[in-house]
Amino acid sequence: MNLKHVLLFVAVASTVSANITLAGDNPKQVRAIRITTPPHGDGFLNDEVWKLAPPAGDFTQRDPDEGKPASEQTEIRILYDDENLYFGCMFYDSEPDKIVARLTRRDNEIESDRGSIRIDAFHDHQNGYEFTFNAAGVKVDILQYDDANREDVSWDVVWDLHTQILSNGWSAEVRIPFSILRYRSTDDDSTEWGINFIRHVSRKNEDTRWAFTPKRQTGFISRFGHLSGLKNLPTPHRIELLPFVLSKQDWQPEKSSQQRIEKFSGNAGLDFKYSLSNNFLLDATINPDFGQVEADPAVLNLSTFETFYPEKRPFFIEGTQIIRFTTFGDDFGPGMFYSRRVGRALSPFGVSVPTGGKIVDLPQATTILGAAKVSGKTNSGLSIGVLQAFTKEMRATVADSLGKTSEQVIEPFAHYSIVRFRQDVLDNSIVGLILTSTAKDKRYPGITTGADWNLKFDANTYQLDGFLGLSYTKNALNERGLGAAGKIAFSRIAAEHWLWSLSADFTSKEYYINDVGFFRRPNDHGFVGVFTYKEDKPADVVRNYNIQLFLHERENFDKVNLIRQAQLSGSVLFTNYWTMNANASVDVGKYEDRETRGNGLYARPSVYNANIGIKTDKRKTVNGSLSVHTGWDSKRKFEWGPIVGIEVKPVSWMEYELNAGYSRVRRQEAWVENVSLFGGTASIFADRSTHEVNLTLRSTITFTRDLTLQFYGQVFLAKGHYENFRRLVGESDFGSHAYAGSPDFNAQSFNTNLVLRWEYVPGSTLFFVWSQARRGGSGDYFRSFGDDFGDTFRTPPANVLLLKVSYWWSL
Repeated sequence: MNLKHVLLFVAVASTVSANITLAGDNPKQVRAIRITTPPHGDGFLNDEVWKLAPPAGDFTQRDPDEGKPASEQTEIRILYDDENLYFGCMFYDSEPDKIVARLTRRDNEIESDRGSIRIDAFHDHQNGYEFTFNAAGVKVDILQYDDANREDVSWDVVWDLHTQILSNGWSAEVRIPFSILRYRSTDDDSTEWGINFIRHVSRKNEDTRWAFTPKRQTGFISRFGHLSGLKNLPTPHRIELLPFVLSKQDWQPEKSSQQRIEKFSGNAGLDFKYSLSNNFLLDATINPDFGQVEADPAVLNLSTFETFYPEKRPFFIEGTQIIRFTTFGDDFGPGMFYSRRVGRALSPFGVSVPTGGKIVDLPQATTILGAAKVSGKTNSGLSIGVLQAFTKEMRATVADSLGKTSEQVIEPFAHYSIVRFRQDVLDNSIVGLILTSTAKDKRYPGITTGADWNLKFDANTYQLDGFLGLSYTKNALNERGLGAAGKIAFSRIAAEHWLWSLSADFTSKEYYINDVGFFRRPNDHGFVGVFTYKEDKPADVVRNYNIQLFLHERENFDKVNLIRQAQLSGSVLFTNYWTMNANASVDVGKYEDRETRGNGLYARPSVYNANIGIKTDKRKTVNGSLSVHTGWDSKRKFEWGPIVGIEVKPVSWMEYELNAGYSRVRRQEAWVENVSLFGGTASIFADRSTHEVNLTLRSTITFTRDLTLQFYGQVFLAKGHYENFRRLVGESDFGSHAYAGSPDFNAQSFNTNLVLRWEYVPGSTLFFVWSQARRGGSGDYFRSFGDDFGDTFRTPPANVLLLKVSYWWSL
């Protein structure tokens, strides 16, 4: 797929889109009124200007009684001037003493009374801005895209909110600058936007919408009402500067291969935003630091696949909804752009340590020298996203047994490029293209390209979606590899009861995108069928329920069957707002082609699993969840384990969440290693038994709307024991083998973050962070978990103290 094909695709798609009418048939209308004197913005709606605007009212319940009028009255008025939109929201309440107003950190949608303003400023029926707020004045801002099927929760902008609890309900005044919105450039003096309003009454668990869509229909932004009266809107050329400075003290303990490290460092960087037009935004960062980001959880991965960790760094989340290209995952899941490849974490496993030597200095992550992205949308519906990033060559310092130091490159200088197009076509549908390139010093570049589509028909009732991707890599032997992958799915996505989806996909043997993407394994093709029956009408005991059948068949291109799976699952919401879910599955696939790590096929056993779980009413001061899973196979494996979660909100400004999980697997037939034997290579297997304990605590203390203290802590214990060693003969038979190794393991880890966040002026923040990591363990499987838990806290810790201050300028 060369540049000519890209330009031809864009031209054809733009021509198609220019002659279609997008969905959006909701008859609701509200008018904004231009003013010259803005309201005071104190939360009281007593300014005379509010009387000029007609109210948006007549909300309709979506829950608990779908289609009925809201039990409490809501009125929302809209004003605007040359710079801002103003919303005056009155949420009447017949029992104002029962209004739930809880303080929490920004962007946390805690259970409370809340309102929400949703704006489709581009009026493309695909992308929207969410401004949600609760009665305590806590703000949530989110970018929604793909008709609100996906969200960017990291989007943070500066807007004003003031709330008041009154004798007849609660009120809010909201000021939203035009400069934070992207909208069409128009030749005439007026425009129309999509708009919707949502209200949640906590004690009734009642959700109401101004522009209502029944549950039997799909679509959200595409079914907004309409905002008129907007004339002569500004063309902002906004500049935002967010410089930061930080100081950090790092203590790393001595290890068998690493000296004790104590290092104080300072750093500075800059985030920059520039509105190129109404439609396009330039977002750049120089030497970013993400020291305030929560640590990744520890996991036990004994599979042949890489662990996927979601992105948490703000620059790579915010505003990248255009650039994302999902393949076999969703949202931040596997796709052609996995931003965690940029500035990846570094570990000592990539360092060559001389015999008797130690690591003297090891950076924790690859330094990002700079990154920039341009994103936006033309008036013809073509979304364009371009991202460029450069990372520094990283070196580790090692010392030999005599103390002589040397440096070695552990990560080369690299350049990442992503170009993305998405075109609105037909009725609420999209087609797109992506091109990525990864160039690392002294290595051949990796290139990927792909096309994707999401086409909807019959008023969003049916959907045809999928992708086709190509990869090109070249190794040191000058061998070229052109790989391909694709998927196509046809689904019924809206109905009163029955939904279904049928899909087929493939990945060739040469498909490789992991230079800048994420993909677990190539060389397979398969079919998936999903059939769902749902009931949304409340009954005496059950509010709603659904039952789903999932079928999956897969084999590789050598015609080896890998998966033959069926799963039946269901979920029930009771009238007391407790939820129960359960599932049972069977997989009678014949072979595993990767378990032997490249030494032939392994005839795997059939696998059976079951799970049941229950969650209590989340509105309560104390609520919890309990799930139990079990599984076995056609050989000797048996596993089981519970997971318990509890959330406590002792006061309106404090919340704690504790999750505890235990898992035990006994006698699972598993690969140990490949050894040279009888002039060839033999795969050694054994019965593996593992135990895991996972304890995670999260808490938030909110002193004010702008000052919060967050804590995250995880204790993770995992150990495994191997017995009854044998060598694989052929694909399914085993011969005796006297194995002399000791693959048993016993690992403990403790990760914690304590983050004090203070937004001392709007858009400007101070972070004080303490993080600690402990890693320990031995091969003694038979130690008690009590001893393992104690050892976790006896292991010397790695500590980091960080102070980071940023200041926001808008020019």
